[in-house]
Amino acid sequence: MRNIAERLGVILVVALLASGCASTDASGEYDRNYDFAAVERVAVVAVEGAAGQEAAQNQIAAMFNQSLMRKGYSPIERSQIEAVMDEQNFGQSDVTRASGAAELGRILNVDTVMLVNVPNYGETMSMSAQMVDTEDASIVWSASGSARTGAGLSGRAGQFLGAVGGGAAGHQADGGRGAVVGGAAGAVGGKIAGDAMTPERQEQAAKLVVEISESLPDRT
Repeated sequence: MRNIAERLGVILVVALLASGCASTDASGEYDRNYDFAAVERVAVVAVEGAAGQEAAQNQIAAMFNQSLMRKGYSPIERSQIEAVMDEQNFGQSDVTRASGAAELGRILNVDTVMLVNVPNYGETMSMSAQMVDTEDASIVWSASGSARTGAGLSGRAGQFLGAVGGGAAGHQADGGRGAVVGGAAGAVGGKIAGDAMTPERQEQAAKLVVEISESLPDRT
């Protein structure tokens, strides 16, 4: 038991040190005349860049889905988006423009779609995001930012951080039982994140997505 506690303690210390090493800078703007309260279903239809790493792109899309949920929106699962793209013969390049993304959004029956680009995926990560109305392909929100970090964690630390975060969220929602369920789910999510990205990239992306999403109006 002591060895386990010591190992967890070391991981926690490293995690805390890493969280203090990242710096982010982000800004965004939205259409003041657009009714965001009328938006419910949103689809993150494209994530470009991230050095072309599909696993990292999927993880970034999942991070944006979480931010959208916190803002009161209902994001569509990426697997559902990909299934419709295959069925309708949409190429990835077709949905990186506002018009093509809006067309796919109409097929998905969503109110808006989101486009994400990660052009720089190194020690400094840059990211931009746009929300597009599916009816007229107008851009209703746009934001960008960058994050820099020199921190390092292991994939196991990512799993541990996921468990901590999931456990805390679960505890707030449903007491002790929620903490157990949330912790288990968080550990799985953290493990996936650790496998998809290096620990530095995981930290950068998570912080950057949160900062970028701050300028997106809440649905309610």
